[in-house]
Amino acid sequence: MTSTSNLDTLRRKAEKSAKTAEDDKAALLDAAVKAAVTSSKYGHLSAVAREAGITSQYLRDLVEQAHPGWLAQAAEEREADKAQRASKHGGRAAKEGGGSTARRTRKSDAAAA
Repeated sequence: MTSTSNLDTLRRKAEKSAKTAEDDKAALLDAAVKAAVTSSKYGHLSAVAREAGITSQYLRDLVEQAHPGWLAQAAEEREADKAQRASKHGGRAAKEGGGSTARRTRKSDAAAA
């Protein structure tokens, strides 16, 4: 049978370990939020969440709490970048004959000839 003093010592050690784990988890989540808001690129937040060992949705919730509106702003930045890339390549289809992606098969080539 274990003595009372031994149980008391183990209880204090367990409480100390739990507090340390709680502090470490808080530091991890804080670092994950800071890392997530460094880029608005598609997939960055998910990659940070994966590296931190938490779900993407949980990290999104934490980011929204710490930086209200950041997720919406990041989405707008991604859409603006996407539109800018599309405008760079947008005139290409018109120059090359209408931009149709349909290709003729051998049978339709033979019928057209």
